[in-house]
Amino acid sequence: MDVFDLPEESLRMLEERIGMKITIIDNDGIFNRKQRRAVFSEYRASHKKNAVCRCGFSEKCIAHCRYAMNRKCLETDSPFFSSCWKGICQIVLPLTFASVHYGMLYAGVFRSEEVTPPEELPTEFHTLYEALPFPGETDAEKLLPLLQIYADGIIFYLRKANIVNDSYDLRSAVISDFIHQNLDRSIGLPDLAERLGLSESHTSVLVKRLFGRPFSKYLMQRRVERACRYLSSTDLNLDETARLCGFSSAFHLSKVFRHLRGIPPSRFRESYRNEVLRGESD
Repeated sequence: MDVFDLPEESLRMLEERIGMKITIIDNDGIFNRKQRRAVFSEYRASHKKNAVCRCGFSEKCIAHCRYAMNRKCLETDSPFFSSCWKGICQIVLPLTFASVHYGMLYAGVFRSEEVTPPEELPTEFHTLYEALPFPGETDAEKLLPLLQIYADGIIFYLRKANIVNDSYDLRSAVISDFIHQNLDRSIGLPDLAERLGLSESHTSVLVKRLFGRPFSKYLMQRRVERACRYLSSTDLNLDETARLCGFSSAFHLSKVFRHLRGIPPSRFRESYRNEVLRGESD
């Protein structure tokens, strides 16, 4: 059997065994374009195989199932249940190897216990949705260990067959390291594109797929994270902190910091120090 056929065939067998449809969503199209041949079928790569997902499908679905879930999978390598904006709940398993995140494996469709579907969705959607079980009404949670082993096995097999390899794996690390090393100066998407040897448009898509947000927002997130470290561990004033974190001024730092953290930098520093004092007095 061809190395490209085995993953797809095994997923069909898994679906039959557990009675759930499986979807594979990857980063940067690695499973669909890298070898100039799709590792998984179009059926496998889209949630539209599920009638309830297909009904009312929109850009919001892509934003959730690719970008929002990609961000969450960067924070955990354990399976979890996730509810989308339409109230559809699915099992999500990060496809991860050696801290490199390749994509997600989704299993099943359930009614969410947390999100109520918007009323403006088509009548057909609500009919299909009402027929879905809640996760607790099935053996879904009992399947998590099996699905975890299967998700790990997919990446192991694809690496063994050299369908994915370290030349791809390194790109997320290269992007992260490039930003880390240049946070104290003015950098933009063209600088990163030059570092990667890609066009600006390809770099823009790559960053959003790997990190779940546009380059400019990811860069600002990293700048604020560094500012938090300086604010919590040094006595540097805001002007100096802004300079070391790549902001044009203390005003710029304060504006972005307040937007992302909900409070000004001075209050963050004060709150952190008060927590430390309370901890030392206990």
